[in-house]
Formats: sequence, structure tokens, C-alpha cells
Amino acid sequence: MKKITSLLLAILILCSLFVSCTGDKPAQTTADTTASDVATTTEPAEDTPDVPDPSELDIAGDFNILVSGNSSVNDFESEDDEGTAVEIAIYRRNATINEKYGVTITNEDVIKFGSATGSGTGFTKIYTDYMAGESNYDAAMIGTYDVATLAYSGYIHDLNDIEYLDLTKSYWDQKANADLAIAGKMFYTTGDISIVDNKFTHAILFNKNMVKDYELDNPYDLVRNNQWTLEKFTSMVKQVGEDLNQDGIYNENDRYGLLTWKDPMLAVLASSGEKIVTINSQGQLELTFYNERVLNLYDQFTALIFDQAHAYDYQYDNVTGQFTSSASWDTNRDAIFSENRAVFYHNVVRTGERHRDSDVDFGFLPYPKMDAAQEDYGHFVSAYHTQFLCVPEVVENYARSGIILEELAYYGKQLLTPAYYEQTLIGQTTRDEESAEMLDIIFASRVYDVGIYYNIGTYKDQLGNLHKTRQAISSLYETYKSSAEQKITSINTIFAQQ
Repeated sequence: MKKITSLLLAILILCSLFVSCTGDKPAQTTADTTASDVATTTEPAEDTPDVPDPSELDIAGDFNILVSGNSSVNDFESEDDEGTAVEIAIYRRNATINEKYGVTITNEDVIKFGSATGSGTGFTKIYTDYMAGESNYDAAMIGTYDVATLAYSGYIHDLNDIEYLDLTKSYWDQKANADLAIAGKMFYTTGDISIVDNKFTHAILFNKNMVKDYELDNPYDLVRNNQWTLEKFTSMVKQVGEDLNQDGIYNENDRYGLLTWKDPMLAVLASSGEKIVTINSQGQLELTFYNERVLNLYDQFTALIFDQAHAYDYQYDNVTGQFTSSASWDTNRDAIFSENRAVFYHNVVRTGERHRDSDVDFGFLPYPKMDAAQEDYGHFVSAYHTQFLCVPEVVENYARSGIILEELAYYGKQLLTPAYYEQTLIGQTTRDEESAEMLDIIFASRVYDVGIYYNIGTYKDQLGNLHKTRQAISSLYETYKSSAEQKITSINTIFAQQ
């Protein structure tokens, strides 16, 4: 592995900050197949791992996976075949690997909220092993900002260079591969090996009874008819808003068209088909944050989000103009949605689990397109919450890691993904068939923005603070443009040399 210069590394690590915030069907790469397509298309043969026969291998022993991140999801740990459908699936996947190869899946769980900010616990453990020349982990699932720092620091291995690991297979997320590969190198990814990326894909929950009570258009029909746009969404939100206790202050005690938080300031980029940074045709990072479409997008979106009579940000205090204490976030957002005081609710797919036992009749919706001319929907995979698979640079046997990871992903598609999607998400969380249809759209249009993952120009932080600062996008862009371009140049140089 080629060494990177200490100057570039210092610049990049200093830039590793994060947006603070609080919540899976298989990874797909295309929109749903139409009925006519089903009638004329032959089902492709199932992808299977191209690995040696177990009888030809001598790879028995522990396979240790480091699991770190900001959210309490560990897709490799399960003690027995009792518990939730997901826990049982993890256990059976591990047992299958053990029976087939004599390999025992173990893991070190160092997950802690706020610990993966670019140089956190996961980063530190991989870095420490690298510097000591030790191989304590055969693979790792690392929080986004930490794994991004590991990638440009040279402490994790190019997945494309690992024997038997075939990221073109259907059980790896092809959207992630397309969005995350730099200079042809793929240092981290996701797929059916994990469900954490699905749990933390942004989506909208909505109160079906409130839609009826306020005589709003059926959102499902709007999606099907390509009328689910930001303009239409805004008009529906603005039809609902009431100062219930008539104290002249809009806060957690009132009723709204929209319940929101900081992170949609990032998610709306993906939903409009835009990114802070795009991987161009040369495989290099390119700053794409600033254009007329982005300016129009934020003009519309901030006008909605800052409308205190109709939209409530549970992380922001309308009276003080300051961000609220994290201790109040869950209490306020749960109460507002469960008590029928918000029609629409920006959050992530996992948030639906919080309301599984509530009386509110809710459904899932994709984020609206910016306009009807936009070809595809787009759904941001939360950087703060998600973990990505990587392999440390110091590993005793890359081929062994490749074989086991390939099998974990394959059996993840057979066992883990159905347990989450069919039995847990669709079987227990959703309450109507239409939500399943919407979730298919959401998962088929996930977006991974490296501009956010590498914190280019600190734009992710500035957008996250927009509710407080109210800074114009043009000013925000110009203020941090120079640092953004410097970091892009540094990362492109580093990846070209690795």
C-alpha cells in the first residue's frame, strides 16, 4: 500500500465533523418492473458465491468482525434461534457458515451514540491495529464518517482487490458501488450482508386519518400518477396548522402539517436528484452542490421548513432561536405523531417501529420529487446512523475474508433481508399494502453522497444548522468553496496514489 503524505492526512482528519441527529427491503438498483415486463421477462438465474468447495479449504476458526457506529444495530450478533425474526435469521446465518466452513462468526461491539464522527472508536481500533501491525479483525462494519476517514487514510483494503469477493453480485448494493467507488477503488460498501442501511434510509411517514379529516389528496395516488412533487407536498402541509392552546407560540403542544428535524436539509438533495459531490466519469470527486436547481430547491424547501405555523422542527426552539436539548427530541416527536398532531413526518424507515404499537393509522411515502420532470425518486442513506462493511489493511488472510464475507452477504439475502423486510417491516410495522409499494420505491432509489460522507467543505454541517443560521445557499456555498475544493483535490490525489 502506498503511503499518503502526512500533510494531506492532517487536513482531512481535521475536517471530520458531523451533523447531530437521532431512525430494510433488499438493495435494488432499478425501479419496479411493470406488469407487461413481468409477462415477457425471464427470471434471471440466482447469483451464488463463486468460492472454492469447503472440502478444499482449511479456514476453520473464529472470524471476528468489529462493529461500531452511532446507532445500536449489530447485524452479526445473536445467541440462539429464539427472539425476533431478525435475531433468528442472524443466528441461522452464522450457524450455516459454521456448519459449512467450521468458521465461527464473532464480533466486538463498540457501538455508542456519538462515537463515529470521523476519528471515533471504530476508526481508532482499526488505526491502532494498523500501526501495531496486528490483525485483530477479519472485517468490520464501521460508522460512515469513521470508515470514510479510514478509506483516505489507507487503513482499510480495496474490496475490489480481495479474492472471492464479487461486488457485482446481486446481494451487494449496486447503488452503493456506483456512488462510493473513487478512482476505481471500493474501500467500503453495503448490501444484504446488513440491514442497517435500509433501516436508516430517509422516508416520510404520514397520518392517514388526518389526510381524510383535512380532505387532502391521497398521497399514494399522487405517487402513482407522478404528481408527488415538492410543490404539491408543500401545498398539503400548509393546509394544516393550529395553535391548539392559543398561547401565540408554536411549539410541541400544537398541530402541524409537517414534523421534521435537521437531517432533511441533507435528504432533500437526494430527493431532488442532486448531491454535494458526485463521482464523475473519470472516477474522481467533483463538487456539484451549487447550481440553479439546487438554489431553487432550497428556496422552496426552506420556505416550507421555516413556516412555524405549519412545520415543526423538534430539534429547534422557535422562541429562543436555539437548538433544543436532545433529551426532549424523542418525547416531543413521539407525542406529536402518536397524538394525531402531524400529518407528515420526515424521518427514516426505522422510525416506523416507534409507532408500531400506537393507535395512529400511518403509512410510508417516498420523499417527493422536486418536479414532475424528474425521472427518479431519491432517498438519502443517513450518514450519521449507517455502518459500512470494510476490511482492515492488516488482515492475515484476505482470501478467507473474501470467502466468508461473500457467504455472509449471500445468506443475508436468503435469510436476513426477508426476516427484516417481509416479517418485520411489512409483517409488523406497516399497516397497509400501499406502504409496501412505497417502500419498494424508497429502497430502489437510495443515494450515497460522498460529499456528505467525507464532509466536503463542511457543507453537511452548515446545512444541518440552516434552521438556526438561515444563511442563504449562495453565501454558504461561497464561504466554504475554497476548503471544499482543497479537500476534493486531496482525496482525489490520495485515491489515485493508493
